[in-house]
Formats: sequence, structure tokens, C-alpha cells
Amino acid sequence: MSPLAGLLAAFIAFLAWGFGDFAIQRSVRAVGAVPALFFIGTFGLFGLLPFVWSDISLFFRQSNLVMLFGFTGIVTFVYSIFLFKSLGLGKLSVIEPVMSFELPITIAIGIIIVGEKITSFQLLLAIIIFIGLIITVIHHEPRRWWHFLRKQPLLERGVILAGIATVLSAMTNVFTGILSQHSKPLLAIWGIHTALAILCLLWMIIRKEVRTSFLHAKKHWRPIVIQGIFDNLAWVAYATAVLVIPISITIAITESYIALAALLGIIINKERLQRHQYAGIIITLVAAITLAVVSET
Repeated sequence: MSPLAGLLAAFIAFLAWGFGDFAIQRSVRAVGAVPALFFIGTFGLFGLLPFVWSDISLFFRQSNLVMLFGFTGIVTFVYSIFLFKSLGLGKLSVIEPVMSFELPITIAIGIIIVGEKITSFQLLLAIIIFIGLIITVIHHEPRRWWHFLRKQPLLERGVILAGIATVLSAMTNVFTGILSQHSKPLLAIWGIHTALAILCLLWMIIRKEVRTSFLHAKKHWRPIVIQGIFDNLAWVAYATAVLVIPISITIAITESYIALAALLGIIINKERLQRHQYAGIIITLVAAITLAVVSET
């Protein structure tokens, strides 16, 4: 595969993740975090199975691959639950900029584990992203003397969950990339999403939510189908891109999806933010996109 094809795959992932996160937020609010994740995993399990059937034997020929699949599947499951919960509680235009911090974390893990390099300018952009995130997530109410009699929330709803998801997301990015490089992109995503479907189904069975989840899914099938298609497409495109492009560069390019998702939250969901939060979004997204451009070149 040529580098140009890798860049095209990264661009597809950027678009698919942007629209996918928008659909995920609607799915989570309609059916819940675990059921929404279950349907994404199920889409990957059955949708990709015809394309990986002949490669499944790789699992049995490489024991270390099975362990890596299992570990990546568990990390992805925990990360997705935190992310979906945060999307269900918070504003898309706030949660997405928080998630942009996965970019410098992914680069840091890539340097330590994979041995990739980062320039001083890239580090500066990562610091600017962090500053933009702080400005974005802090929320304050108009203060009156009687407000001091009761506690006021400092952070936007869902921000803490998104922060935890960010670290786990960076780990997911790196290990998914490593899996793709040591097996095949479609097989890597099929294995991870199959693990997600199984873990979510067990969770739903234990909590006796299977029937209710399917009833809600039948009523809200549109966002569930959209999220299943776009999220799986995004991960397949990402896994394909890392075959010819370093993980840190690939995630830098795809991170631009945050701008698209946040924009959809403001335009379609009519989300209203305070002035300093708009400034924080602009700072964060401009820095993230600039880092993507710098890393690409």
C-alpha cells in the first residue's frame, strides 16, 4: 500500500469518526451506553466476518496475538463505556475537545512503546491543546450573593468521564495499530469488536437488560445503524492507515474529526456554551489540526 492510500484511509477515518460520535451520542441517550456499544460491536462482528473468515486461523497460530487481542478488547471496552457515558451526560461540543487530548497521549505512548519521534514544535502544540482544554471544560454560573450558600459545579457534565476515556483511548489507538501491523486491519477490528459485543452482551444479561435494549433499539434504529456503520468504518480505515503511516502521525491526522463532531453538536444539537468555552474550542481544535498538518509533513 502506498503512503497516499494511507493518507486517504486516515481522511476516511476522520470523516467517519466525526459523524459516528454524533450518532453515538444520540444512541447512548436513547438506549444507554452498554447497549449502544453492543450494537457497534455486533455490526463489526457480522459485517466484517465474511472478509476475515479465512484469516481467523491466525488466532490459533500466534498465541501472543490472542493475548494482545484480549488485552486490547478489554481496554477498548472500558474506554468506550467511559466515552459513551460522557457523551450521554455532556455536550458534544465540550466532550469532543476534551477527547482531543488523546492526541498528545497517543504520541507519548507511541514514543515509549513503538519508538516514534516527536519534535519540540509538536510538543508545544500539545501544551497549547491542554490549555485550550482547560478553558473549554471549566463552566461557571453567574454569581450572586445567595449562590455562595450552595455549591456550584465547576466542570461541565461528563468532563471527568471523558478525561478518563482520553487516557484509555490513547492506549486503544496504539494497541489497535500494533495489532493491525502484526495481523491484518480487518481481522484486528473484527477481533476487537467481537470482544466488545461479547462483553456487552454478558453485561446486559447480568443486568437483565437484553429485552429492554432490543425494544429501545427497534424504536431508535436510525442512530444505531448510523453509529454502527461509521464507527466500524472509522476503525477499519485507521487500522489500514497505520500499515504505511506511523501511529502518531495517523492519529494526528484523524484527530481532526473532533472539529467536525463539535461543529455538529453546535449546529444540529443547538448546544449553547459560554464565551470562554467557544474560545477554548477554537484554541484546542486549531492546535490539534495544526499538529495534524505538521505531523503529516
